[in-house]
Amino acid sequence: MSGAVKKVGRAMVGLVMLGGGALVVWNLFGMGPYGDTCAHSIGCRSFLCLEHTQVGDAQVASDGHCTKACSADGECGSGSVCATLGGPARDDLPPFGKPDKACMVVRSVAQ
Repeated sequence: MSGAVKKVGRAMVGLVMLGGGALVVWNLFGMGPYGDTCAHSIGCRSFLCLEHTQVGDAQVASDGHCTKACSADGECGSGSVCATLGGPARDDLPPFGKPDKACMVVRSVAQ
C-alpha cells in the first residue's frame, strides 16, 4: 500500500472516532431531561418531545416538553398527569415505539 492510502485510511479512522466521541458527549450533556423544553424528540433523553398539554378533558397544542411513557399519575410528578395520547398528541412523537400513555403537563382552563 502506498503512503497516501495509509494516510487517508488513518484520517478516516480518526474522523470516525471523533464522530463517535461527539455522539457520546451529546448523549451525556446535550439532551434534555424529563420535563425540559424541546422542539424535537432528538433533544430529549427519552426521545419523546410532546407538544401538547392537558386542559380539562382536551389535549391542546403548546410549547414542547420532554416526556416519558407512564402507567399512573404518580410516575409523572407535580403538574403532570399520565394521559392516554390522542391523535394529534400521538403525532408529536417519533414514528416507532410510541407509548399509548405519556406524562402530559396540565394547564388550568383559565390560562
